[in-house]
Amino acid sequence: MSRAEGVDGIVLAAGRGDRLGLGPKAWLELGGQTLLERAVTTLRAVVDRVIVGVAAEDLARAAPLVGRETVVVAGGATHRETMLAAFRAGAAPLVLIHDVAHPFVTAALAGRVLEAAREHGAAVAAVRSDSSVYREVEGAPPERFGPGEVWLVRRPFAARRAVFARAVTTGGTDEGLGVLLDREGLWPRIVPAPPWNVKITTPEDWALARAIATGPGGDRG
Repeated sequence: MSRAEGVDGIVLAAGRGDRLGLGPKAWLELGGQTLLERAVTTLRAVVDRVIVGVAAEDLARAAPLVGRETVVVAGGATHRETMLAAFRAGAAPLVLIHDVAHPFVTAALAGRVLEAAREHGAAVAAVRSDSSVYREVEGAPPERFGPGEVWLVRRPFAARRAVFARAVTTGGTDEGLGVLLDREGLWPRIVPAPPWNVKITTPEDWALARAIATGPGGDRG
């Protein structure tokens, strides 16, 4: 796959991994690579510039792993602060957001998300739920959604720079990207992702990721 020009590929890698309990996720190894190396390798295949946001104390540790052609910046206490720091280090017309917590993103999927963002302004990879889902609100009956009606948001996310700037520079520091997009009336185009495009948050997620990486068919990343 050829690299897309005019794209800043951003890797979020400043999280502490508190819920996982194994330290910062960027330094966990899966399939012989750290999660940071996996993310950077994936983006290098599809974009012409990679910017990594890591914790300030990890700047020296990250640099030799990602290579001199990758820009490394100090992230913040939240995902949004890290996104802003990395975003401000670039200037390309398109922005592609990846996260070390999603180790099985492929270059092909990232390319499809980029193309959808070029056409529609913003796009995100998501996994369609094959199960029924209930939305529970206190004081009201649960709202049921049938199989196939709900999408589970994953990474990567891509947007035109102006669209991304409108979303990420507004709202509170603890609000996720989806909330910021909704506030601005920006709805990304959904790009279907395979079910093994999991997000690592808890110990159970980590066990699942390790099983995917070592199971039949090998590492899907």
